[in-house]
Amino acid sequence: MRYDLIIKNGNFISPRKEECFEGAVAVANGKIAAAGRLNADDSADEVYDAGGKHILPGIIDAHVHFRDPGLTDKEDFETGSLAAAFGGVTCAADMPNVLPVTSTAQRFIEKVETAKAKSYIDFALFALLPNEQDELEKLRKAGALGFKVFLGTSTGDIAAPAPGVLISRMSQCAEAGSRIGFHAESSELNSYFTELCKKKADAPAGQLLAEARPVISEIIAIQTAICYAQYTDAKIHIHHVTSVDGARLVEEAKQKEIKVSAETCPHYLFLDANTSPAHKVYPPVREGQCEGLWDALDRGIIDIIASDHAPHTAAEKALALWDAPAGLCGVETLLPLMLNEATCGNISLCDIARLLSEAPAKIWGIYPRKGNLLPGADADFTIVDMNKKRTISADSLHSKSKTTPYDGTQTQGSVECTVVRGKFIVKDGQLTGEKGYGVLVSPAL
Repeated sequence: MRYDLIIKNGNFISPRKEECFEGAVAVANGKIAAAGRLNADDSADEVYDAGGKHILPGIIDAHVHFRDPGLTDKEDFETGSLAAAFGGVTCAADMPNVLPVTSTAQRFIEKVETAKAKSYIDFALFALLPNEQDELEKLRKAGALGFKVFLGTSTGDIAAPAPGVLISRMSQCAEAGSRIGFHAESSELNSYFTELCKKKADAPAGQLLAEARPVISEIIAIQTAICYAQYTDAKIHIHHVTSVDGARLVEEAKQKEIKVSAETCPHYLFLDANTSPAHKVYPPVREGQCEGLWDALDRGIIDIIASDHAPHTAAEKALALWDAPAGLCGVETLLPLMLNEATCGNISLCDIARLLSEAPAKIWGIYPRKGNLLPGADADFTIVDMNKKRTISADSLHSKSKTTPYDGTQTQGSVECTVVRGKFIVKDGQLTGEKGYGVLVSPAL
């Protein structure tokens, strides 16, 4: 049979070891047409010899801020998606705290058109949970991946919904099957403790940042989100869990069969407020949480790892501690950091396929189109060479921003190719795709 693309001689990685296989995949019309052993007379317009490399289902970064529209001095869909592609990410889910905020169907549709014109990879878009019932339904039908709630303020200073509005919209989402993601912090506590910390001039910056937005701020917000979910039967997701106590609340909610999922990010897994250089992110990097968060991942309490890619200009990040915005680049370093952990034996390639591909797709309702290597799925592949070492360099990042805590970090396990719907966007480390290729992915499509 004649196909568009065959990738042969690969080690194909599934979230479950027993489903991994050596062999080939064939692609037709942007979909996986066959996987495993192909027939001897099968051919294709393009054949890629993976030469023993490992092939993951396309990586999904379920939490990015590409800053488009309105904040494009920091990033835009072209540079953000380019960085994603070089990081092995085939689909990225963008957050709504841009200018104007993605809170209406009209703004959502306009943002889709912007992303379609610029993106190298497939994309999904979150919408801010709106106040109006009709607007929520319009956003859902327009293709919103899910809805975002800021219980505590971050970039954009978006206020939390009024309690009555929140319970009404969450009940509506429960009926529609839409999931709501929560930025889980308490603005009131953050403001109180930040003012106290501003008076501690001699304390280390990392410690101040952690104390300014303490664990109790996260805990109260997670408890609030879980309580609303319990009484509305809505599906919720806790973004960027930073603490063992936060993960424990998620575990308890799951045991009660409350519909909750959770994510964490590399900076919470690798950095420590007291032993790493200060890196300002919201919620903050804390002290002594890394081991417990890794354990929560291993036990399935935390479901996914996402980058929370949140770029700012160099001038902004150079401001004084309390004036500088919070956020780091992460979409391009997400997978390389995890591959390195696999070489160290701290995580398996199967775990990476689960945490960075299958689980995000299932949680956000785009499985089985994305997140697997099954016939009929989008032909999204991330091809990696586990024998190759690379050094992360801030200057070589493809984002507009170069702010990374991992500058100079050597990783083993290199992203070689990024394939989106059967097309090489990055091939053997070189850009081969074009902007404008990406399409909107959503539960409604």
